[in-house]
Amino acid sequence: MSNPLDPGLWILRGFADEGPGAGMGQTGDLDSIAFYQTALAVSPGNSAAHHYLAHSYENIGRTEEALSHAEAYLRLASSIPHAHHMRGHELRRAGRIEDAIEEFRKANELENTYYQTEHIPPEDDWHRPHNLSLLAMCYELLGQMKSADQLLRESFGLPAHGEFTEFGRKQWPEFLLARGRAKEALDQARILAESPSMMARFAGHTMMGRALVAMDRVDEAEKELASAREALVLVPANDADRLRPYSETLRAEILLSQKKSAEGVALMKEIEEQLRASPGPDARSQALIQLDSIARRARETDEWALAELTAQEMIQQDPSYAGGYYAMGLAAEHQGNSSKAMQQYNVAEKLWSEADKDLPELQILRKKLSSEQTELPQSRQEYLKRVREHPEASASQEKAKTAISFDPARLRGNPNAPVVIVEFSDFQCPFCRKVQPTLKKLLAKYDGRVSLAYRDFPLRGMHGQAELGAESARCAGDQGKFWEFHDVLFENPDKLNRNALLELARSLRLDEKQFASCLSSGKFRPEVEQDLQDGIRAGVMGTPGIFINGTLLSGAQPEAAFEHVIESELAGAKEKRAGP
Repeated sequence: MSNPLDPGLWILRGFADEGPGAGMGQTGDLDSIAFYQTALAVSPGNSAAHHYLAHSYENIGRTEEALSHAEAYLRLASSIPHAHHMRGHELRRAGRIEDAIEEFRKANELENTYYQTEHIPPEDDWHRPHNLSLLAMCYELLGQMKSADQLLRESFGLPAHGEFTEFGRKQWPEFLLARGRAKEALDQARILAESPSMMARFAGHTMMGRALVAMDRVDEAEKELASAREALVLVPANDADRLRPYSETLRAEILLSQKKSAEGVALMKEIEEQLRASPGPDARSQALIQLDSIARRARETDEWALAELTAQEMIQQDPSYAGGYYAMGLAAEHQGNSSKAMQQYNVAEKLWSEADKDLPELQILRKKLSSEQTELPQSRQEYLKRVREHPEASASQEKAKTAISFDPARLRGNPNAPVVIVEFSDFQCPFCRKVQPTLKKLLAKYDGRVSLAYRDFPLRGMHGQAELGAESARCAGDQGKFWEFHDVLFENPDKLNRNALLELARSLRLDEKQFASCLSSGKFRPEVEQDLQDGIRAGVMGTPGIFINGTLLSGAQPEAAFEHVIESELAGAKEKRAGP
């Protein structure tokens, strides 16, 4: 390098390391990060380096660092629309949708001011449709469909600059289809199918096919699938691999409509795996919306096992998205599990608190909840009457239990204790922190008879640092100090960023190099995800989610609530030992 102190050269070197795709700072990963960091080292106030680091960290799933660099970019370039857009990007990934909306709106305002000041037509700005689309997507996630409709309609009407921008225009017919407006979706998709862009044609034929499936015109949909595949052949190979799941979704919908259940369900599951692994700055939100469409189609074709599986995937993708809980509620209701369905609907209603008042999904679940509330006093009265008349019958009834596994390496207390408390928790959750003294008191009071197991349930949509905290505790566990690190994390809720975690590791005399390497590698990310998925399947909807020998006790309950269940379990264990 002719001048190693030139930050621009280090940034260009990072571009070169990004490989195929959009490039130019948007598709960076671990390899390019080092070059952008070097650019910052020689030029600490370099806004471009912060911008590209935000993209790179986002692409490898490290949202906390991505947000940090996006905010640094904004501090250095607050008058630049894209700086607000980038912060919105990362806030959206962190689940802070309302904050993301403010940033996308600010970017839109600055763009409009720029057009007026410089006398530039909005149509000449390649980035405007993208910002409008992401803003619309945020409104869609909140259930504010009227605002999303307006923005997507405007974005679709703007000229696209580039192949991927052309492909992105599918979001409008996709939205129409999701809202049950299949005829409109078909008409708008046809416009894309007539575009000179191969990516747009592919998107157009795919969306036309999906609209036709929704209209029970499956034979015509098959012709659109063939046309989509023909267009995909003319798309560069690397890009085609990223687009293929969209046409495969159409193929799976056709198979389900033709009652070819096994093949259609298998293909849908394969698509969900691909969506989970999709790279790119917008992949997560796009995957969430596509998962929602899969769940909807699964319900329409009576594939309820697939509907439930997809709902679980939606909640795992974004625990702050109401649609996932609504989909899970519908699946539970179909199974006859009214209690679980009402729990899911309650969560969805809370998360849709700012949704359009006439949102059909919200009206449906409120009707169900209202019906449940009017029936509950009657069933409660009947139950109390039975208790009075047959006290021995009620005494013999046990609460429904769930089999919960745990990791022996994260067990505190006697491994052979008759009562095991399994805590699904989040190191950034104030209620989880609040319950810690209670749990310690219980372990002391029931020494040898009660043990405590910890499992991760990071609420990524609410707590941006929770996932990193979960990984850090496991890294400390690699050195035999899981519980010591667990305790200091809850004692220091403001020390969950990477540098602070390294300080905590140092305070516990951990091998710093080994700890830092473990944290950077993300080696425990799959295990954290598995805990989260297991918790969702077990019915955990918030933190702390605590099971006492399989009996769920949600929230930071008082000590007496724990003792009541523990005493009951100990009494039951004593009776079993005594035998007949």
